[in-house]
Amino acid sequence: MLVQTHYPQKLSRVRYDQYLASGWFRGAVMLYKMDLLCIDDELFSVVNIRVKLNDFLLRKSQRKLLRRVDGRFRTVFGEANPTQDKETLYAAHKHRFKGFIHATLKEYLKAGFETTVFDTREVCIYDGDQLIAVSYFDMGEKSMASLLGLYDERYSEWSLGKVTMLKEIEFGIENEREWYYPGYILDKDSSFDYKLDLGDTEFYTPENCWTGFSNYQPNKTHAHEIRHHTEKLCEKLTELRIPHKPWLYPYFSLGHIGPWNGYLMREPAPIELGHDLEGMIVATYSSVERGYSLFHINPCPDGSQLLNLEASDEFSNSTAYLNHLYQTGDFILLHGTLEILIDLIKVWKSNPHYLPPS
Repeated sequence: MLVQTHYPQKLSRVRYDQYLASGWFRGAVMLYKMDLLCIDDELFSVVNIRVKLNDFLLRKSQRKLLRRVDGRFRTVFGEANPTQDKETLYAAHKHRFKGFIHATLKEYLKAGFETTVFDTREVCIYDGDQLIAVSYFDMGEKSMASLLGLYDERYSEWSLGKVTMLKEIEFGIENEREWYYPGYILDKDSSFDYKLDLGDTEFYTPENCWTGFSNYQPNKTHAHEIRHHTEKLCEKLTELRIPHKPWLYPYFSLGHIGPWNGYLMREPAPIELGHDLEGMIVATYSSVERGYSLFHINPCPDGSQLLNLEASDEFSNSTAYLNHLYQTGDFILLHGTLEILIDLIKVWKSNPHYLPPS
């Protein structure tokens, strides 16, 4: 499955280790696995990474950075406590976030609950009494997972985002943790790649095992397969002079989560072919089923009630995204070949009520 979610009512540290080692992330009060991500006007695969702490050694440049910061600022560790100064830092940092965003830091950490099943800590950096950076991380039995880093942009020259991650690693080593999970990178070059600078890194393979990052093959991801087959379809449609419009659909994950998985669109890269009396018709490629589908979609009337996260600025400002929640209608083709798909598109296009993409 491309998307999985779990809302644990209780969670031991050992069990949390097992989830992290199986490619899960923590988001607010849930655990989730999601292979695909729509950001930066493109579809990516999520690549989980981790760093082994048993034999971790800071590089010379990292030691120099920490000495510089320690000589100028004060660092404090503690249990996660989203106070007003941290909320202010979160609000100022939100414009840098990609994807979907929690309205507040407290919502990000606790989703409206007073407590969670996670043992969440924070590392704060102060300039005198002024908070200039904070990061949050969870503790397992032998693992730790980095969640979120915030810093005052007026102090950008100090690389405080990197500093708080290194502080987390030092904390993990002092507390005899074996694995540090800094989150994920993407299957193409991106702004997330700074995490690879931490040290020797392992990644979680499509075969559900961990191996050294030197073995990473970006052409083996779900996103690569979807991009490749979507481009093939677009090339064929262009060749046949069939009007079409490729989209990114960032809400695809809701189509994989019950109780909505029966009727919400679940593919992240639909190609609009036009409209008829039944709505918009799109073609998609599934990397799980390894086939193309052709079907109608319409805006979901309950969309505003299902979406409780803010969309980042790029979703609103870019013309690459379908910015409404869509439900599926009748399927004309389900997981067929490119040749069958093209034939069916030609037949559908002869519909007297056909309207091309605007």
